[in-house]
Amino acid sequence: MADRARYDRTQLEKCFDRICLPKTKRMYDVSVLSDDEKLAYLSLLHKHELVKIPWENLTQHYSWHRVVNVEPQHLFNKIISNPGRGGYCMEANSFFGTVLLSLGFHTYMAGARICKSKGVFGGWTHVVNLVKIGGTKYVLDGGFGPQESPKPLALQAGVVETHIAPSQMRVVYQPIPQFVDQSQRIWIYQHRRNETAEWADMYCFTDMEFTTNDITSMNFSPWINPQSFFTHKVVAVRFTTDRSSADEPGADGEAELEGEVDGSLVLNQDVLKWRRKGEKVLEWTFKDDGERVEALRKYFGIVLVREDLDAIKGTAAEVAAKGMDHD
Repeated sequence: MADRARYDRTQLEKCFDRICLPKTKRMYDVSVLSDDEKLAYLSLLHKHELVKIPWENLTQHYSWHRVVNVEPQHLFNKIISNPGRGGYCMEANSFFGTVLLSLGFHTYMAGARICKSKGVFGGWTHVVNLVKIGGTKYVLDGGFGPQESPKPLALQAGVVETHIAPSQMRVVYQPIPQFVDQSQRIWIYQHRRNETAEWADMYCFTDMEFTTNDITSMNFSPWINPQSFFTHKVVAVRFTTDRSSADEPGADGEAELEGEVDGSLVLNQDVLKWRRKGEKVLEWTFKDDGERVEALRKYFGIVLVREDLDAIKGTAAEVAAKGMDHD
């Protein structure tokens, strides 16, 4: 484990500030906790992460360099120094995994394949965190989207858990159709909108540890692969609580985070949707990029500087982009 980066106490303090964790609930060494206390603390940290650190790909569109760096110290500077910012899976989960490792959790990262269509999974383009407490492993994901688990999910095959009511989630342990050797099994995370709906595969993942070199290699696909939607449109997702304000949810702080997770905000290129307890409470279609920038500020707490704003001009990801100009 010597090659795994860790954050020091000063950095962890800033991480706790960033996710609005009350000072009375902060601790820096979980080895002194019982297994039940570890799980409770892990759940608390995960909730704060999901509400305050969004899954987003703004670096690919609102930056002059468009470089997605997954090195933990860079991620600390990016996420801590820029209000509202997060990153896509390789970034958000690498950052949170480093926080957990620094606190003394038995944790590591594992590769995952996103389900592209029914029974068809892509390559290793996603990553999750696995945390072992007692004899149980839990999967945590802060970089997938509104269907990701809002709490640590035990790797117990077939056990149905509430996602955000009425939706449900579970993991199963079985082969995927693409395996030639059907005796091989893998964890598959599934989600459904309610108890009568069909289960939908979200992604499959191994419980084998992936190294930081693996993450760096895997990062090239969402970063620069022209077949990845990340490279041609802007997306952002974060969770809300039942105390989140409808007027200015991007300002969620300690008081709001005392609530229970009740929904998610999803920005998908030119549309913002907010669902709470399975019901859509907001839909905003942007007329121009200025409206999207305002939505990022109001609903995510993300403030972009002029250099960021200029970087997207004339690209396909700009709202109401006209494509290539012709003389």
